[in-house]
Formats: sequence, C-alpha cells, structure tokens
Amino acid sequence: MGNPVETWKAEKHPFEVWSDVEQYAADRTPMQKIETPNLERMKWHGFFYRKRDTPGRYMNRIRVTAGELTADQAREIAYMAYEYGHGIVDVTTRANVQIQGLDIEHLPEVAQRLTNVGLTSKQTGHDNIRNVFAHPFSGLLPDELIDTRELCHDVTALFVDSREYSDLPRKMNICLNGTDNHSSHFWTQDISFLATEVNERILFQVLLAGTQGQNPRLAWHLPVLVEPSQVVEVTRSLLDLFRAKGSRGKRNKARMRFLLEEIGIGGVLEWLEQDLSFRLIPSVAEPVPGSNRDELVGWFRQSDPKLWTMGISIPLGRMTSQQLEGLALLSKRWGSGQLRTTHEQGIAVIDIPTNFKDAAATEAAGLGLSVHADEFEQNTIACTGNQFCNIAVTETKGHMFQLIEKLRKRMLKLHGIRIHMSGCPSSCAQHFTADIGLKGVRVRRILGTREGFDVFLGGGLAGQVHLGLPYKLGVDVDQLPQLIEDVVKEYYLKHRAGQTFSAYWRERLQAAEAEKVDDNDYQVSTWICESCDYRHQGEDPPVFCPSCSGLRRYFARLEEAEEKSIDAPEENATIERNDGFQFAAKLDQLVEGSGFSVEVQGKDLALFLIDGKVHCIDAACPHEGASLADGEVRGKVVACPWHDWEFDVCSGCSLDPPNNDVESYETLIEDQQVFVKIQSANPIQNGKTTDDGGKRKMMNPMLASLTLREIIQETPDVKTFRFDNSAGEIPFDYPGKFAKVCVPTDDGDVWRSFTISSSPTQKDVLDLTIKLNPLGVVSRHLFEMAQLGHQIQLKGAQGGYFFDPMSHTEPLLLVSAGSGVTPMMSIVRYIRATGIKRPVKFLYGARTETDIIFRDECEQLAQEHDWFDYRVCLSQPGDEWTGNRGRIDAKSFQEWFPELASYRCFLCGPEDFMQQLQSSLIAADVPQDRIHTELFHRSSTPAKIGT
Repeated sequence: MGNPVETWKAEKHPFEVWSDVEQYAADRTPMQKIETPNLERMKWHGFFYRKRDTPGRYMNRIRVTAGELTADQAREIAYMAYEYGHGIVDVTTRANVQIQGLDIEHLPEVAQRLTNVGLTSKQTGHDNIRNVFAHPFSGLLPDELIDTRELCHDVTALFVDSREYSDLPRKMNICLNGTDNHSSHFWTQDISFLATEVNERILFQVLLAGTQGQNPRLAWHLPVLVEPSQVVEVTRSLLDLFRAKGSRGKRNKARMRFLLEEIGIGGVLEWLEQDLSFRLIPSVAEPVPGSNRDELVGWFRQSDPKLWTMGISIPLGRMTSQQLEGLALLSKRWGSGQLRTTHEQGIAVIDIPTNFKDAAATEAAGLGLSVHADEFEQNTIACTGNQFCNIAVTETKGHMFQLIEKLRKRMLKLHGIRIHMSGCPSSCAQHFTADIGLKGVRVRRILGTREGFDVFLGGGLAGQVHLGLPYKLGVDVDQLPQLIEDVVKEYYLKHRAGQTFSAYWRERLQAAEAEKVDDNDYQVSTWICESCDYRHQGEDPPVFCPSCSGLRRYFARLEEAEEKSIDAPEENATIERNDGFQFAAKLDQLVEGSGFSVEVQGKDLALFLIDGKVHCIDAACPHEGASLADGEVRGKVVACPWHDWEFDVCSGCSLDPPNNDVESYETLIEDQQVFVKIQSANPIQNGKTTDDGGKRKMMNPMLASLTLREIIQETPDVKTFRFDNSAGEIPFDYPGKFAKVCVPTDDGDVWRSFTISSSPTQKDVLDLTIKLNPLGVVSRHLFEMAQLGHQIQLKGAQGGYFFDPMSHTEPLLLVSAGSGVTPMMSIVRYIRATGIKRPVKFLYGARTETDIIFRDECEQLAQEHDWFDYRVCLSQPGDEWTGNRGRIDAKSFQEWFPELASYRCFLCGPEDFMQQLQSSLIAADVPQDRIHTELFHRSSTPAKIGT
C-alpha cells in the first residue's frame, strides 16, 4: 500500500475497532497500552486520543448537521461534559461540538447516550467527511433564497455508516449556503454549494477543492449550475471521483486539491458527464463573495416577523457545561427548544417571541453570556491549541484570551478586523483567511525557545477572497500586542477611503518578504500613572489614564533600571558588617503600615515599618506558605493574605490560631539602610513540649535542589515523585506538612505547594504524590517534562497542618477525598514506622476504582494491623464495586464511627467538603481544637488548627 495509514486501514476497517474500544473500556486500558492504529481508528467513531491531557484522555467530536441542536440534545452534551469530562464544551469552526477530558471507560456510554438523543459522533475525524453545515440561521432568514437544512441531512445520510465513503484518501469538507451572501469560509471547503437566483430559479454554483492547512489553496469554480434535487447525486459522484482517483501515496499530497491540480476542472466535468444520469447546466458565472462577513451575534428577526433569533457570543467557542445546560433550558422556556451552532464558534437560540426577548437575554446574562459582543469577542477565533491537541505547537485559547485583554487595555479598536490564531500549520482556526492570521511556531530566543507565531496579513475579503500573505516570522507571544497595534493603527492612518484592512495590507506586502523578529523588536516604553499606578505600553503615554482618568502629565516613563527587582541593594550599599547584620533594604522602600518582602542569606523575610520602627519576621506563613509581607497590617498585627492567620510583627507570635509562631529578627537602621541579623531572637517555636518537659524548636523550611530518583504511577492521573533527600537538605519533622516545588517557565519561576506523602522517618527520600491539573503549570511540567536524574528546586517542609504524636494522643479519624489522601498517608506511614499505639479510622472518597490512590498499600495495612480501619466510598462506582457508594458526608461517617467526640480529626480535600465536615464534627461535639483542616485555596473562614 502507499503509506502506513492505508496499510492499517486495509488490515482492519476502522468501523471494526468498536469491539476493541468496548474491551478497553471494560479493562480501563491505559492509552499507552493501546496500539497506535487502534487509537487512530477510534476517530472513525468520533473519539480522539489526547496524549497531552495526561494520563491520556479522549475528546469526543459530535456531529451537528446544519447546526441544528435541540434543547434535550444540548443538555445531554452538557451532562456528559460535567459527569465524564473537564466540564467544558467547545464549538468549532465547522459548527461541531466537542467534549474534552473523557476517560476510556466512558466512551461506550457516551456513544450510547448520543444515540439515545439522536446524535452521533461517527466519522468526524481522519479520512472521513466532516460535519456538513449550512448558514446557521437557514430556514429562519427572511431573505434566504433556499432552506438548505434538509439537503445537509440528505448529504450526511449518504456517507454516515457507509463503509465505502468512510474510506477516502484524506478528509473532506462539505457545506451549503442558501443565502446570496457568501463569506470567505466557502472558498476553503472541498465542496461548496452556493445558492444563486437565475431566471427566477434557485440553483447552486459549485466550488471545489479549497483547503487551508500546510498547502492552502482557494477553491476552483466548477462552471455548472446544480438544481437542489441534484445536490446529493452530484456529491455522491464527486466522492466517487475522489475515492477512485485521489492519491493514496504521500499523505501530504492526498487532499482533493491535489487531484484537481492533476486532472483539472476539465477532468472533473468529464467524470460527472459520464457518471451522472442527468446533464448539468453550464454556467461560467462565478460566485461573488459577500461584501462582509456573516453577522451571527445579536438579535435577528426571522421570516416569521413575530419571532427572533438570539445569537449568543461565545468567546473563542468555549463554554462551561453549566452554560450550555442553561441555554438549553432557556430555549425551552422562551423559545421552541431549538438551538443552532455556528461556524464562527458561536451558538444561537431561535424562535423567541418579541415579548420574550428581554427575558431571554436577561437569563443568558445570568449564565455569563451575552447577545451583545464587543469587537474582540466577535472578531477572534482560536483552535484547541496544545492544551489538548496532540499536534499543536503552541497554546491558543489561553494566548488569545490574554491577547484580547492586552489589546482592550490599549483601547485598540478592531472595527471588523479579524484575528485568527491556529496552534500549528493545520489552520483549524483558518488563519489564512483572516485579516490577521497567527500560525503557532516555536521561537528561538537568547534564553531558549518560546511559543510564538508567524503573522499573516491580508487574508479574507479584499474585493475577492484571498489567502493571507506572510508579514513577520517568529513573533514572541509577548510581542504580539505591539505588533497588532502597529499594523491596525497603520491601516487607520494610511488607507485610502473605502479600502479594507485586507486590501491595504495586500497592496503593502505584494513585493515584500517576511522578516524574522528578534528579541528587541516590538519593545516599547512603559509609562506609569503616578496617580493610580496604571501601566501603559507604547511610544507615548495616553492622553488620559484609562484607569483613573488622570491627565497625561501624570504619566512618567518607567526606565529599565526601575523595572528591575528592588530587593537587591545598590552597588554602593554596605553588604557585610562585622556585627552580624546583613543589608536588607533601603529605608525609603518601606511604607508605613505595610509589609515589604526581602531575601537575606537565602531566607524569605518580611519587613514592617510601624510607628517609625522596622520589624522583621519570617515571611512564610507556617500554614500554607503565603508571604506575610503581602498581608494586611492592623496596628502591630499582620494577617496572612490567604487564610487570615494573625501574627505579631514585633515578636512573630501567632495570635489566631495560637502556637504557630514564626521567627523574628533584630533590625538596625543606619544611613537610611535597613540591616537584619540572621540570628533568632525568638528561638523557642510553636510551643512543642519534649519528653523532658522542655520546649522543642520547630524546623525552619529550607531551600534545596533535590535529584528526582523515581517516578511511581499511582493512578492514571496521579504520580509519586520521589526525591533523593539523603543529605537531609529538606528537613521533615511532622507528617502532614507540605513542600513547595519550583519549575522554570518562560515567564519566570513558578512555585506550587504539594503535601509530602512519605513518612518523616524515611530520611533518605521525600515523596510528593501529585494529581495532574490539566491547566496547572507545575503539575503539567512534572508530568510531561520531569525525568529521573533531574534537579528540581524544593522548599520545605512547612505548614501548620500536621500530626504531632506528643500532643495528639487521641484516636485518629482521617477523612480525605481525591488527592487529599496524601497527608493522611504520611501520617499512617509514620504511625506504622514508629510503632505508636494509636487507633486510626481512615475514610477515603474517590470517583471510581481507578482513582483510588494507595489502594494496595492501605488494604494490606488493614489486613495486617487491627489498629487500622480502612473504608473507601466511590461517587461513580462500577457494577462490580461492592464497597460503599456515594459521597462522604457527615451522615456516613457518623454511622460508621458513632463515638466521634473521642477522636482527633484530620480533614483534607476540596474546601467545601472540609468545611461541611468540620461543621458536622463540631455539631457532633468534637472539640474545635481537635479538628485539623488543610486548605489549599483561600477561605472566607480562617482554618483553626489544633495542636
């Protein structure tokens, strides 16, 4: 066969992979154990493997023919996204709907649930015909030439479930337009049927073999007219032509456009003449592109003047499952229960009576959606990007959201200028037909490679439809805002009257060659408003401040030297003294009644200027490591910015909750400089009593680079990263504490906190058991980039949530959910290793059996030790699960452990989970100082940690 894809297609028809998928689902087979041809065959059923969505999840692309979606169908999609995926729903540039984040065991159920509501995801990928779409408002428009929805469904019926038409040389895109306004979108499809009126008859003109991607080409005009009744048969004949004569050799030469280059329009006409049972009407008149793009956001009166279509703005096509469900309910309440997806990554609710317009729009606003879109939402498109897509070079939706915000701050007006961002040359966001097209690339810079984009200008409508011309290559993401502002403002200043953005730049770039962008290009001055601290980037300051409306004269240029960190002293500052004091900061850097963060001899310190005196304490709050320098100062008390713990800035004494003191340091002011002596003025910490009745000093967190010794796969999305701590560089005294992990990024170092899961008795290693967060910078870096032998920077151990065997003498109740099991495991391992006699009730909640972390170790412990009672609750159990079902709540553990008042309780998991259980424990007469909660998110109520 011509290539490997054709080989495995011939070995087993992709339709036949479904029995394998059902077995994979039953066995919960990890993605890495499924052979690549079967992963590819799964695309014939609409399931796309996503290796980057660690540990290997799947996307489901749902066919929405003609953009027609019922409320019940939309709700079912929303439910599945919530129950099985990441809770997000994407609308694509072909009016499909996509669900991200599915585990293998859910795929058969997703397929069945789609079938139950009349939907399918079959043949939405690989060598198949993709979603057939029409004008999104077809059948509703007052001036529409012909309703093309039924034709879309008839064409779809031609190939869905067809073994013959599911074996094409490459993919195929088909669409129809029943209006006389043809957007540039139709010139990049393999087959486009475009309505036209000829002698009072409605016929279709035909465009063939357009494509974006790595070899973009606008479609050829087929010089015939097609009657509506002939559309399906003509489509069938063109598919047969592609199957019979399309190349099955090199994949990059197999699209229909390469067949047209080989046989020409004459070859197509000859085939149709021989194959069809009727003659087509000759016509040399070519379709005329519309003068503007499709308007799909806002209110549109339908052909029935009493009804309206509400076009909703969906920024970059991404919704939450709650938003889609809300729109479905809205469509039933105020409309006919019908929605439409659009090829502009949007959605619309139809058939809304005039009197209900305001009520419907109000309800949409309550969902965070609007019928009124600003120009950035209306004119920007982004593909999936490397957040999920296997082939994307760069992230897109995240970069585009940030780009939009930066351009808004610059008060730039797009006025119909479209920006499309694709993460790779495949051009899923159709960047070649945008006014400003961005194609993802890796950019080499002095400090390494970064994500960037090649920039194309002049695509789309410029009299005729055109593909964009290359303008700049290798533009760093941080350089994009200035580049786009420059090209837009140049157009506004220099274009001729009536000249479009695309036409202006096509004229400018005809004889120009694209240049590579360097590090120093598009770097402009930063101006700071001295009234409100607002920062503006540009050659000149704005006429007035968009933040406080201050006058232009209040802006000052922020020089490069001023932008650098002011933590370090100037060259002439005294660095070392003979009395043990070290330089910390200049006095004028401190503000009365506020904190200031510095680092001295590797220690993070917080300086406070109170009543003219400078006080110094450790910066890290012992609970979760937040910097006290950023906290609110109330007199001589500072409150932690994360959980409101209170500390005396003079002594470091913890006031609420008590017994969690931080160290304080002696200060000296000399020549307007602040010096600190790194010698404890408060050596007794935290009030921990030793066996001899003395006071035990808590270990201070230390900073060190540890070698990654081992990576253990605990569950599909949880790994244990085992670090070599044999030199004792990270001191670890009590189980339950956490360490902070640093990873380098293009925007600087990023730190995140993770609980230590190993026991303090295991001195030579430090284990961090981490659940992958698909959007998390640090966890993604560890899962995707960390390898054995790598040096990774850690700081720890720290935190006020821990088990102290000398103070905590009661039986233990350990309740956790998800990855909150990690501190519990450290406690249990510590008790087992030390031989402490302490009954332990261990209650753990997970979603499925696959998600149970440390299951084998805990079950073995329960068998070997009578002091250890282990119970698991599953919220989504399988049919074979014989254990506890449902979510952990107060009722469940009160039934299992009736003597709650005698326990010391440790809780760890989602914030609402812990707060509910904490309230229930207090109601069950558990003393509040015997309830420990580990919070990793800011809470409105400070955590009270007993000691």
